[in-house]
Amino acid sequence: MRALDHGGYFTKLAALVSWVCFVLNIAMLGQIFNITPSDKALLAWGAYALLLAYACDLKLLLAAGLLCLIAFTSARGGEWSGMYWLDLGKRPENLLPVAILTFGASLYLAPRRYSGFAATYRLVGLLTLLGTVLVLSFWGAASYLPWDDTTIEHCYQTLGFLLSAAAIWLGARRFWRETTNAGVAFFVIFLFTKFYDWWWESMPKYLFFLVLGLTALLALTVMRRLRLGAARQAGAGA
Repeated sequence: MRALDHGGYFTKLAALVSWVCFVLNIAMLGQIFNITPSDKALLAWGAYALLLAYACDLKLLLAAGLLCLIAFTSARGGEWSGMYWLDLGKRPENLLPVAILTFGASLYLAPRRYSGFAATYRLVGLLTLLGTVLVLSFWGAASYLPWDDTTIEHCYQTLGFLLSAAAIWLGARRFWRETTNAGVAFFVIFLFTKFYDWWWESMPKYLFFLVLGLTALLALTVMRRLRLGAARQAGAGA
């Protein structure tokens, strides 16, 4: 079918429909035969999504497959620690290792002939990593660390700022736009949450939003300078 569909539109549409039907069929089979829900279904869904993504050059299915495999790995890690797999959200830290691996996999599992695949790997991995850190910065009780909740939350807040800044720097240096944008978005989120903790109760609301707006303008200025500096460096290297 792909050989006849030169534009690839109908092939990609058929691939999406095929994956959705595969997911629904497995779910319905489990209900028909009264099978106990298992995290292994996530592995099958993820593997089939990745197979179709590489066969049809489809980034959406690549992202879906990666998310399924990330969820499976997190659920499996939770089971090893004695949890039921459906409670995977109660231990967000299980997502951190596989998120880092997904980000790094863009260097090895995304050949150049697949347009946008490397960016998809980086974006899925980075969003999972920073999203998990954001959750833990407010929910220290869900951590494996043997410290009090407040200390854990402060540590993850600091880690969130450092990871966001690192993503901005790396994205600007490597010209990875999706990495830069994700880093900026989470840096602003972490910054807003700290501003809210510090000043929301003690500062007039108009002054709070004025400070927030000025901070956003400052961040945009710094971002522009970073991008221009990276562009000049790339031009000098060429």
